[in-house]
Amino acid sequence: MANISRIANVSISLDTTPVSEEGFSTLLVVGYHPYSLTRMLTYTDVDSMVDDGFSTDDLLYVAVSNGFDQTPRPSEIKVGRRQVDGVKIGVKTVSNEGTYKVTVKAKVNGSTKTTAYSYTGDDSATTAEILAGLQEQFSADTASVLNVTVSDDQLVLSNKTAGTAFTVAVSTMLEIAEFVEGSETIAETMAAIKKEDSDWYGWALTSRTSADIMAAAAWTETQTKLFGTAIAEEDAIDASVDTDTGSKLMAKSYYRTHWWYHEDAATEYPEVAIAARCFSIDPGGETWANKKLSGITVDTLSETEYNAVTGKNGNTFEKFRSTTITQNGKVAAGEWIDVIRFRDWLQEEIATNIFTQMVNSDKIPYTDAGIAIIEAQIRKALVEGQTNGGIAPTEYDDDNDENPGFTISVPLNYDVSTTDKSNRELNDVSFTARLAGAIHVVNVTGSLTYESLA
Repeated sequence: MANISRIANVSISLDTTPVSEEGFSTLLVVGYHPYSLTRMLTYTDVDSMVDDGFSTDDLLYVAVSNGFDQTPRPSEIKVGRRQVDGVKIGVKTVSNEGTYKVTVKAKVNGSTKTTAYSYTGDDSATTAEILAGLQEQFSADTASVLNVTVSDDQLVLSNKTAGTAFTVAVSTMLEIAEFVEGSETIAETMAAIKKEDSDWYGWALTSRTSADIMAAAAWTETQTKLFGTAIAEEDAIDASVDTDTGSKLMAKSYYRTHWWYHEDAATEYPEVAIAARCFSIDPGGETWANKKLSGITVDTLSETEYNAVTGKNGNTFEKFRSTTITQNGKVAAGEWIDVIRFRDWLQEEIATNIFTQMVNSDKIPYTDAGIAIIEAQIRKALVEGQTNGGIAPTEYDDDNDENPGFTISVPLNYDVSTTDKSNRELNDVSFTARLAGAIHVVNVTGSLTYESLA
């Protein structure tokens, strides 16, 4: 039988090469834990954290819970691991003839090795006896990556080689009492996390130390990311003090860090809650002020204290009559948080639009028509920015003259230099867009009169 392709030869190509985009609605919380060998875990609910070994008292659990408490809430929150070089284990329940088990997982010569160490007590078991029995089991394993000692009624596991990743799980009659923090810097932690998974935008630290906060802010300023933290320092609400962490962040003019005064910052994470709430909205459609938060204790501040915080470009969560809402909504440098996020999104959107068009085209000719193809990809991003609410729509003045939301300028092919054409580079492409902004405060004046208003 003759082949129809002799007459009609049809070939269909797939010009659908996907280009990954950074997730500007993805939230990461970073802290110490020994529950994974990887640097990144992803959760859609907090119950899964318990399944992985986290206790409900763990700071990472609390922070993620504050995120998932919000309405609307994110579909997922990522957890980044700071290196733990040791774990202290205590006996929660002394049980005669009970079995106590510690399971360690580690990478050995490039392969994952899981080893369980168990001890069964006798009919007169004691805490000291149980810990000594477990220590003996560990000591017998010369291939273990951990050193084991007993101190202050705790089994102390410590890395033989600092920086080695390991996980620890214990049976129900034991408990993980404390982590021994690794020596890596914040920048080293974040580089390791980003190398494994960079698809996130906002992040927070469980640590509240000033040194960690300043290091996190410094690292974030070099990235297309947004860092949030909370500060409980009394000096933060004193306008006459400029040595508190909030003042230091403002003095550094950090555009990628937002800080919140919160009296209960040691046990709650308002920066995670507000990020989770606002990340549920497309970039450009939100403001970080006047938002209600669930699961966060309200702060009672005087106007003087509020002014001190906002004077340092900080943010607050306060009660207005029967409603508790966030106030200010700025980064440490004084810009609005939503503007930073929208700017980052727009930059990524334009870049990926142009890149996708170029890789899915056989070629874009250096002609007016080819330049128009590039212009169309920029316009596409700006129109989406208008739809999301970040860029103002076209409006009109009193004379009905048009005030466009954005303008784009591209060169005519005729005006492009032969050098640019020979280098195949398109220059002199630019746009200007009006930010839609947001109304945070309304000032109204009025008068009452007995006179006729006709």
